[in-house]
Amino acid sequence: MKYITTILLLLAVALGARGQDTVRMTLDSCLRYAHDHNLQVQTAILNHESSKASLTGAKMRYLPSVSASASQGWSWDGGQNSNTQYGINGSLTLFNGFTNLRALKQSRLSSDQSALMVQQTENSVDIQILKAYLTILMNQEKLSYQQEVLETSRQQQLEGEVKYQVGRILESDYLLLGANYTSAEAELENTRLTIHDNILGLADILGMGDGKWIEVVPSSDTLRAADRTLPPHDSVIAQAQRSMPDWQISELDVDLARLNVRLAESSFMPTLSLNAGYGGQWLPGLTSSSKSTFGDNASLTLGLNIPIFDQGSSVMQYKKSKISLQQAELQHQQTLIDLESDIDDLYLTTMQALNRYRASEALSEAYRASYEVYVIKYAEGTITTVELLQQQDRYLSALNDYLQNKYSFLLAEKQLDIYTGKEIKL
Repeated sequence: MKYITTILLLLAVALGARGQDTVRMTLDSCLRYAHDHNLQVQTAILNHESSKASLTGAKMRYLPSVSASASQGWSWDGGQNSNTQYGINGSLTLFNGFTNLRALKQSRLSSDQSALMVQQTENSVDIQILKAYLTILMNQEKLSYQQEVLETSRQQQLEGEVKYQVGRILESDYLLLGANYTSAEAELENTRLTIHDNILGLADILGMGDGKWIEVVPSSDTLRAADRTLPPHDSVIAQAQRSMPDWQISELDVDLARLNVRLAESSFMPTLSLNAGYGGQWLPGLTSSSKSTFGDNASLTLGLNIPIFDQGSSVMQYKKSKISLQQAELQHQQTLIDLESDIDDLYLTTMQALNRYRASEALSEAYRASYEVYVIKYAEGTITTVELLQQQDRYLSALNDYLQNKYSFLLAEKQLDIYTGKEIKL
């Protein structure tokens, strides 16, 4: 019953995929698509657009503000009277303790930081895509090996049936061959289901809508482990410091905190402003004997505002900004320590993964060759069924280790490439 359920589930998966548009995607096309459609990336881009709008607003504060007004009134006091008034007013801040200048610098730094945050988000999404993409490749490669083992197991079961009928093998050996074939078939089907689930996960990261099915296309120029080399540790750290947006974002946090201190200092300084206005009034004559009157006036005012006492609000704000600056500096130092530690750990992980990859590759090739010999010996009748299946288990275990180590190394290596600003290629 469990076997039938699995078959029905696989059929449902296959029919569902067939009813969708299939999109062939390489790693590069996955990365480019995610940068245009991933929700996290799009949110970061919108935040950057908002910061650019704030920067434009900071620049506009250097311009004067202008407003116009008009009114029409009527009154009845022994007769109807009409009154029309209009005016235009403008104001310009000449000096406000360099508040506008420092606010402009702050907005510019915030805009630069938000641009770096877009890059930071893209890097994070790139790592998610790498994990999903490489997991699919690993399971696809695993599936191809499982298909070979399944075909071999099928042939062994057929030959075993013939041998059992003529009495050349025991019933227990024949049952073992059948169980081995069923197990190999179930493992292959489970891998297919896993690949299907992996593809759905990749589609979610990409931000790909319903109605499309992804066919992952492996890179044709993937190098073997023996061809892989890592740059020196010190050069990796130096390059990561120049390339990772995390470093620069942390530095900008300190710069922004320093500007907040300067803005708090501006509140102690006087403000000088210029105001100008022009207005007029028109009183129409309502009878032939009355005359219309018109009057206008203009004004120009230079105002100086000197802060004397604001209940300690400015002093408290200044002290808080100084504390915030110290906190930002400490956080920046901690960020540098954490990032360097993360790079150190990743570099070590990559080196260890490369060593395990090379060792497991050699071991899996050795077990594969040994397994092929055991298959021949079993066909010749020189080894038992148990010996054959034990060697098959050893080969599959070595193969799984090889695939895990291979793709763990590729993931760690590509993460290093992201941190050091290199192009992501398998």
